[in-house]
Amino acid sequence: MLITGVGAAGLKAFFYNEGYVRTCSAEYRLDDLANRMVHLTNDAVQKKGDEYGKFESGNKLSFAEFQKYLDSVYGTGKLDIVRNAVPQMKAIARKLTQSVVRLIDPEKREHCFEVFGLDFMIDVDFKVWLIEANTNPCLDVSSPHLARIIPTMLDNALRLALDPLFPPPRWSLAKRAMMPENAFEANRFELIFDEALEELKPVSYTHLTLPTIYSV
Repeated sequence: MLITGVGAAGLKAFFYNEGYVRTCSAEYRLDDLANRMVHLTNDAVQKKGDEYGKFESGNKLSFAEFQKYLDSVYGTGKLDIVRNAVPQMKAIARKLTQSVVRLIDPEKREHCFEVFGLDFMIDVDFKVWLIEANTNPCLDVSSPHLARIIPTMLDNALRLALDPLFPPPRWSLAKRAMMPENAFEANRFELIFDEALEELKPVSYTHLTLPTIYSV
């Protein structure tokens, strides 16, 4: 999720419409809850296992790969991660932003932005739960899928945060032809919260402290 701040205009939150699924190196089971390789998908844990990357490259699945698994288990079209899970993620991300909008940049500084990593869990009823929101999320490209989506996500974030301040030049057709194919793709961030359009109820946050977002 990208959050940008433009002073008096308020904060905006954008949800990136691609992600990935972390997997474990051992088969899921409930009779050994102390086995970290079974129950913790964190890279810091899994990369120490002997079977790290044995089943999925870097223990990561794209949404499309996860969808193939869902189809094989529940039948084609019965559960759809894009149709059923991602909208829940967006709704949670929106509520998360609403809950901290008055805290995250109390000084209303001009031209601030930060990328946050949101970790979700999906239960057996396909309900999505937020585990945590991370500042400075891991940007390691430990699998081919991450090597594709993370650089593109960062490029999209910088376009939203910086291009309005420093518009890109009007490249000639010859120069455009020399640029990467994805340089002119549509931005995959979707606006999910705009403070200027919200009717926020007054809330006291005097007992809480949060890190502020970076200024450029």
